Amino acid sequence: MHLDPPAAERQRRDRALKASEIRYRRVFETAPDGILVLDAETGMVIDANPAVCHLLGYEQNEMLEQPLWSIPAFKNAAGTKNHFRDLLREPHVRYDDLPLETKDGQIRHVELVSTLFLADNKQFAQCTLHDITARVQREREDGERARQESLSATRSARRAADEETHDQATGLVNRRYLEETLPRELHRAARAKRSLTVTVLTAAGDQQLTEPVLREVGRIVREHMRKSDMACRYSDHDFVLVLLESSPRSTQERIDQISAAVHDLELYHGTQALEGPVMYSGVATAGQDGSTARELIDAACLAAKHASQAHNQETR
Repeated sequence: MHLDPPAAERQRRDRALKASEIRYRRVFETAPDGILVLDAETGMVIDANPAVCHLLGYEQNEMLEQPLWSIPAFKNAAGTKNHFRDLLREPHVRYDDLPLETKDGQIRHVELVSTLFLADNKQFAQCTLHDITARVQREREDGERARQESLSATRSARRAADEETHDQATGLVNRRYLEETLPRELHRAARAKRSLTVTVLTAAGDQQLTEPVLREVGRIVREHMRKSDMACRYSDHDFVLVLLESSPRSTQERIDQISAAVHDLELYHGTQALEGPVMYSGVATAGQDGSTARELIDAACLAAKHASQAHNQETR
């Protein structure tokens, strides 16, 4: 039996269409990425391939015949129901990183691409979901590693800067920093017509200021200093305090408090209790005579030395 040419052509087209549908179905079922097909009018999921079921942890029948935004995995994903409606209106929509919650509560990051297409005079949206969770996690780990490396580099730079400007035993600024900074502070104080006092605290020469003792002395000095002041370990036994706008009375009170706290330190040699170091002080105040930083420090050092000598004579 021979078919007329139009019938034969229709039969050929039907076979080609069926073959095409089988090929598409095979690609759909075996695709490594998740695929959802939506009714563009209602947003209903009308098809879901095995990959998307595996990705989200849902059975196919748990997703079919309900709007995409009603599926728990998508409820909080792009913020609102209206946001997802873009998938049904725009020819092409892409989300570079869409976090979806799986059925067992895990978060999977996906790259979602949606494309509208016509079939049988009806519009559909095909959503392809590519799992990028591993990449997102790796990028976060790389970002955290870079942040930690940056913090470590910053800390190293600070330590290096501190070593340049601070005495490691006491935590006070070192002599070089004082000698570089004090002339500028003198100039600023003179220009602003503010008082500036240089105080030298010195321990008796026969007292051993071990590193633990120096650490405690540094702590006590820092606790009694204001932010505007500066404290320096000047030599083995000498400490220089630079006080801004401190009256003679306030300066002396500060010196007495520091000296008393240092002397009251609980020190031991084995089980034997020792007295804390005795501190002597000398004060020099910047005035109208235009004294230099060196001259102020020398004057305060000399006054501290005289105080020590006077005390020694009184105790003989």
